[in-house]
Amino acid sequence: MTAWNEDRIGGEREQDMRYRVVLLAALFVLLGAWAGLAVGPFSGSWEVEIGLSPQQTQVFSAFSSTLDVRFSVAFLTLSATSDFIESGWIWQELGLKVDPGIVSFEGVVLFEPQSGSFVYAQSILAFDFCPVTLRFYGAMVGAPDPADLQYGGVLDVYVDLGGGMVTLESATLFGADLSGIIFTQTSSDGWSPLLTKTYLADPAIGGDPCCFSGEVVTFTAELFNCVTLESTTTLTLAGFDSQEFEVSFLHILGGPVNVTLDYVFSLQSASHTFTPSLESDFGCVKVYTDLLGTGATITGITITGLAVEVTLAGTTFRSISNLDPTVHVITTPEYGSLVELESEAIESGHLYYPAEYWEVVSLLSETPVGGTTFCFSADTFFGTTTGLLFDWAMSEMGVGITIAGFFTVRTGIVVDTTGFVEWSIALAIDW
Repeated sequence: MTAWNEDRIGGEREQDMRYRVVLLAALFVLLGAWAGLAVGPFSGSWEVEIGLSPQQTQVFSAFSSTLDVRFSVAFLTLSATSDFIESGWIWQELGLKVDPGIVSFEGVVLFEPQSGSFVYAQSILAFDFCPVTLRFYGAMVGAPDPADLQYGGVLDVYVDLGGGMVTLESATLFGADLSGIIFTQTSSDGWSPLLTKTYLADPAIGGDPCCFSGEVVTFTAELFNCVTLESTTTLTLAGFDSQEFEVSFLHILGGPVNVTLDYVFSLQSASHTFTPSLESDFGCVKVYTDLLGTGATITGITITGLAVEVTLAGTTFRSISNLDPTVHVITTPEYGSLVELESEAIESGHLYYPAEYWEVVSLLSETPVGGTTFCFSADTFFGTTTGLLFDWAMSEMGVGITIAGFFTVRTGIVVDTTGFVEWSIALAIDW
């Protein structure tokens, strides 16, 4: 071997060694930076998802991203949440939380970035004197004309006796209530869950924000570990508005049967609902029903939906059937996977599947292995007019892996009656 070859080989080995040193140094720097962020004042999360549609002229079909950044020092936390879709930056939230102990404050402001307009603001001032908690909610809805701004407040007093065995809550309304308020944007890029924002305090109910406009009193109690009672009384400026009683009987006669009775009385009308359910150690069967009749006379029972859920060894099977898709819908898992009236879902801000999907069958499996978690999910939808076997309409399948609890990768496909519709790829990072 010549001296030149020996020098060349020695140089390559030295270069390889330098590369290894650089890679190891970069790795230690990244790990150190991540550890510093994890224990430092900055924290947050970033989620991004893209969708590819092979059947469309534009293969890139969807994009959504949420960046949440928090800065915490002692009892003070500042936060900023930015939502993006394919058409651009759609929401910007700024938050402030101060929690030194007995007294706490939490506020959030929502902007629409593309027009630069103020949309909504909510603040919560709380005093915790266990077992009594006082909260004052203030809210404001933006408008093009400052004279049209809607604002109001709610004074909420919550008393908890016996660790939740008996609770009493009184909400005094001053031009606002706690029924929730929803803000929705439209986009030519299609539907996305990021298009909807929901908050608790609603100042759009009308009335003078400086004067009393109503009262909502809620009483709950648990008796003998088998009976729960909830009473809600609503008053307005005109006086009594409505009274609702909900009684649930759990494990009747020691068996797996639960029965819930819901009675609502108001000055204008009275309504009754009857919801039986069957539960066991391995799962639950729920029957959604409505009572038929006029006044205090019950003439029959109509079944509007049926839900079956079984969990075993980390795997959950769920089947939800909407037996009256003309007026009822199935909400998404984030909103309880319920069968409810479409009008109630819209009023409550619940996301739901299209009404033509009368049944959803889901399978979710999570398997922890060391510091990672593998997840598989499959959702199959059945329609009303497909004409295919079992009225199959669409299937969504996905797999994901979470590493060390802070990094998640997911991918999934969507197939419907037209063929392969979409392939999605999602990343989520927490620090």
